Amino acid sequence: MMRKHFMPSKVLLKSIFCTLSLVFVSIYSNAEVTYALPLSGAEFQIGNMLEWSTAQELNNERFIIQRSLDGISYEDIGRVDAAGLSNAETPYHFMDIGINDQKAYYRLKQIDEDGTASYSQIALVNKKMENKFMVMSMSSPETVKQFEIAIDFSEAGVIEYQLCSMSGEKIKEVEQSVSPGLNSLFFNLENEHEGIYRISIKMGEEEESLVIRKVLDEVKSKPNVASKNDQMGG
Repeated sequence: MMRKHFMPSKVLLKSIFCTLSLVFVSIYSNAEVTYALPLSGAEFQIGNMLEWSTAQELNNERFIIQRSLDGISYEDIGRVDAAGLSNAETPYHFMDIGINDQKAYYRLKQIDEDGTASYSQIALVNKKMENKFMVMSMSSPETVKQFEIAIDFSEAGVIEYQLCSMSGEKIKEVEQSVSPGLNSLFFNLENEHEGIYRISIKMGEEEESLVIRKVLDEVKSKPNVASKNDQMGG
């Protein structure tokens, strides 16, 4: 008996080809990022610090930081530009300042240069600190002349704040009365040397420190550190 050979129809061949093409496109367009350290969060007086690092990146354009207060609905709160192409470990940081909720859920939306997106695992930060004051916004931590901080105080009182060099030299030390609500602090670095400075703010037993940098020219390229103060910026 002669055995008949199965000959797939043109319709079947076309269907198989389209399926394989879709699989290939899906594999090709996946976000090609390998994480060395997964997303994690820690509470500070100023807000929640998020950290993560990649071991390898290929055509990685940016990370969109998303936050949720119920673990279900997420909103974009900022972005950090990515290294793009890297085979070395690359650390990233993002400070979510002014957050005062008991729980905050975070995730990363990683976006490739072709627009493909993928999501990281979720990091949860539980609030434990009781704050009499909280930094709500601030100007760029790299400044030519002046640095400004807007602080929300829960009660009236007296604060002490200092501007010091990293060697510990006191440049400015002020005692100032504040009222409930938003208060602004200004630091003039126009006549200071280029370098890194520390700002300390104290109210009673509560104290917060910030690190800023005096530069000679306007910063054109920022490091991979961001806060929601420059959310969705370039």
